[in-house]
Amino acid sequence: MMREKWKKYVEKFKSLGDKVSGVKGITAVIPAVCLAVLMVTVLTGYKTPQAKKYEASETEDISQIKEALAKESTAAMAETTKKNTTKKGKKGAIDVKDGTYKGSANGYGGKVTVNVTVSKKTMTAIDIVSAPGETDSFFNRAKGVIDEMLTAQSTDVDVVSGATYSSNGIIGAVKNALFGTESNNATAAAANAGNAAGSAPSVSKVSESGTWKDGTYTGSGKGFGGTISVKVTVKDGKISAIDVTSASGETASYFSKAKGIIPKMISGQTTNVDAASGATYSSNGIITAVRNALSKAETGKSSTKKKKKKNKKNKKKNSSSDNNNNNKAPAEGYEDGTYTGSAACSGEQFKEYSVTANVTIKNGKISAVEVSSTAKGTNLKQFMSRDEIKNLPSLIVSKNGTSGVDAVSGATYSSHAIFNAVNDALSKAKKNSSSTEKKEETTTEKKEETTTEKKEETTTEKKEETTTEKKEETTTEKKEETTENPDEGKNYKNGTYKVSVTCEPDEDEDFDSYTISMDITIKKDKITEISNITANTNSTNKAYTNDTKKGMVSKIIANGNADSVNTVAGATCSSKAIKDACQKAFNAAKK
Repeated sequence: MMREKWKKYVEKFKSLGDKVSGVKGITAVIPAVCLAVLMVTVLTGYKTPQAKKYEASETEDISQIKEALAKESTAAMAETTKKNTTKKGKKGAIDVKDGTYKGSANGYGGKVTVNVTVSKKTMTAIDIVSAPGETDSFFNRAKGVIDEMLTAQSTDVDVVSGATYSSNGIIGAVKNALFGTESNNATAAAANAGNAAGSAPSVSKVSESGTWKDGTYTGSGKGFGGTISVKVTVKDGKISAIDVTSASGETASYFSKAKGIIPKMISGQTTNVDAASGATYSSNGIITAVRNALSKAETGKSSTKKKKKKNKKNKKKNSSSDNNNNNKAPAEGYEDGTYTGSAACSGEQFKEYSVTANVTIKNGKISAVEVSSTAKGTNLKQFMSRDEIKNLPSLIVSKNGTSGVDAVSGATYSSHAIFNAVNDALSKAKKNSSSTEKKEETTTEKKEETTTEKKEETTTEKKEETTTEKKEETTTEKKEETTENPDEGKNYKNGTYKVSVTCEPDEDEDFDSYTISMDITIKKDKITEISNITANTNSTNKAYTNDTKKGMVSKIIANGNADSVNTVAGATCSSKAIKDACQKAFNAAKK
């Protein structure tokens, strides 16, 4: 069939050549030229591999061959499209003079800075200069946008899924370098903080009775990333516990800050508290959830006569000398200051550990209680790290003592160890009784009378001897005082001490332990300077350390020590580490 078609084409062109050759002025060469053109056209359009592939016989229908060729062509085009999904940009598309340009933009935790090299109006390199606030694992993923921009020769590329902030930081920095464009990207901290400048919706103050019906109530409120659910326990008409039962949409680090308002609500017996700085949305979500729960409790004083009788029995039991019972502190008033007490926590089912309590007295009343322990592993996770245990200090402050504060169910030993440590501290803060004052007055009067009688009996010679002895003693004392350094403290040596401590994570375990180092200067038994604070950790933990530095250092120096300085909300772990460092410096300076 193909041969017959070929013969027809040749005959047609031969006849055309004969006609043309008869035209005046045209030589006989023209038919040959036409024939040559025809042959080239036919031969270039004829594909030998296709003929071999299908091996069409002379009787095969030409339509089948066309259909097969069309299918193959469509498949080839699809394959080509698939390979060219990422289109290469045109070289010379960057309308910037040759050179290297530096630019910056906000990433996840701060500024991302890059150098962009341009040659012949083409981006040839994008190099990261600095990105101190980025998390390595996410930032390495975000760097994928660099290849995309170099390939596309454009900054109009998609961010890397799961590393949005860091991706936007790199893209924004390149735009800033090439075109001077200022990025309006917000860091993750600024975004999650609910616009700390004040755009986060505030929770208005409400009128509260301060007394609710006993029971356990649940409530919910809207946080930063979704719904926050809580469980509120009311006992004897007062809020005794607030537990967060669900907050899946919240960022752990910021929500940890927000939870700092829970002890404030319990100690103040009110939801009219300020949101935690830097975690406004999450704080407001907790407040709203607690209010929602309390709205289900009927306002009014509940009858607690029977419960009070039971409490009396419990109080008798708690007076036992067992170290795991609540040994009450004396009921007398307290001297202002900060006092430290300790107690052991032991039981048959767990390894013994100690509990330390720092109790601050102001205007004769307990103003603050800080508890720490040597608990590790299971003891730490199951007992000391529980939210209910952490709420005990605020309850002790509100009750001005451990009396009336119930032990936490399921953590009784730990509770009583805390009570005993607090009571040990309170026993040191107890004011002297009036009988002691009377004894001192009586002794003074007797001394004065005796001295008067002896003076009358004493001769002039004895007076002279006494005067001589006193002069010698005074001279000796003055000499000894002169030899001592007047600037030296009584208990600690002056000097600057380099201290390193380990910052351990709390029960959330949202970071690995790391080392904090600093120089602490002690003069006249007081800390006068804390400098060169460094944290051997990632940028996120360093940010918390910086918050602690801003919130605590000046207070420690003003106080002379860290005993009565409160931890920084949202940075409790690093705060405790700095307090440990201060104590370590005093231990090193002890005479």
